[in-house]
Amino acid sequence: MAEVVPSEELRALLLRLYSAMEAQEVETLREMFSTSAHALAIGTDPNEWWTGSDGLEVWIVQIREAGGFRFKARKPTAYCVGNVGWVADEPLVTIANGVEIRVRVTAVLVIERGHWRIAQWHASIAQTNEESFGMAFTTSVDRIEHSVRADRPDVRPASAPDGTVTIVFSDIESSTVLLDRLGDSEFLRMLGWHDRIVRDTAEEHRGFVVKSQGDGFMLAFPSAAFALRASLTMRDRIAEGFAGLPVRIRAGLHSGEAIKHDDDFYGRTVAIAARISALALGGEVLASDLVYALARGLGTFTFGDPRTATLKGIDGSFDLHPVLG
Repeated sequence: MAEVVPSEELRALLLRLYSAMEAQEVETLREMFSTSAHALAIGTDPNEWWTGSDGLEVWIVQIREAGGFRFKARKPTAYCVGNVGWVADEPLVTIANGVEIRVRVTAVLVIERGHWRIAQWHASIAQTNEESFGMAFTTSVDRIEHSVRADRPDVRPASAPDGTVTIVFSDIESSTVLLDRLGDSEFLRMLGWHDRIVRDTAEEHRGFVVKSQGDGFMLAFPSAAFALRASLTMRDRIAEGFAGLPVRIRAGLHSGEAIKHDDDFYGRTVAIAARISALALGGEVLASDLVYALARGLGTFTFGDPRTATLKGIDGSFDLHPVLG
C-alpha cells in the first residue's frame, strides 16, 4: 500500500497559486486547474458551488472586482500518495478596500497532462459551533476529560474571550432632550429600564458588559453574529419606548484583535468601534466592513447601502454598513 508523505512540491504550488492571484496572472491560474468536467470549486458564499471550469472563470472575475487579493500564508501543509495530493492553509486574505479575513482553503490535486492540477478547491470562513448549531462542542482532546466529567457544562462564557472579539458601543440618541422632558426622577427610572435591557440582551447573546457610563455601554461578544443579534434586539426592545416617549439607541460594531486586561479591552478594534458608534444615527446599528464580511455569508442579516466615512484619529476611510434586521 502506498504511503502518504509530505510534499514540498505541492506546498510550493499552493504558494505559487497565491502569487498568481495577487498578480492576476490569468493564464497561469488556468494552467493550475484541472480541465475535467468533474472538477469542483466551492467558495465562501452560499451561491459559490461550481463544476467544470465555471468556478475558475467566476473566480477570475472576482479577483478583478476586488481589485486583487493579497495572501499571507499561515500554515500551508501538503501531502500526496501516488497521483493524488492535497493542500490546506488558513491565509490572511486582504482585498483592495482594506478588508482582512482568515480564510480556510483546501484543495485536492491530481496528475493531469503530466502536471499537478487542482481538481477540487474549497474556501470557507470559520465560525464557532455556538454560532452554527446554538451550542458548544468539544474542540480539543485536552477538553474531552473535562467535558465527560461535567454534569452540565456551561457553554456560555462568563466573560468575553481574549483575542478576536466583536466590540459594540451603544448609547441613547438625544438623551439630554429626554432628560428635559422626563425630569430627573423619571429620567433615572428610564436609565434603569434601558440598562436592564442592554445587560439582559447582552447576556442572552453570550455577551459581556465591559463598562458603562451614563447611557453609554461598551460590550464584547465572541462573534460578529452574536453581536449583531444582540444589537438589533436591544434596538427593537428599547424602541418600544418608555412612559409614552420614543427612545432610540445607536450602536457601532467592529471585530478584531483586542487586548484584554482586568475585564476591559483596549486597542485599535475598540477605538474603531467607538468611532463608528459616534457616526450611527438614532435607531441605527452600524457595522464595520469586517463585521459585514463576517456576517454576510450567514444569510440571516440584511444590510442597507454602505456609506464611506473617516473616523476621528484613525487613518484611512471606512465603509460602514447599516444593519436593517
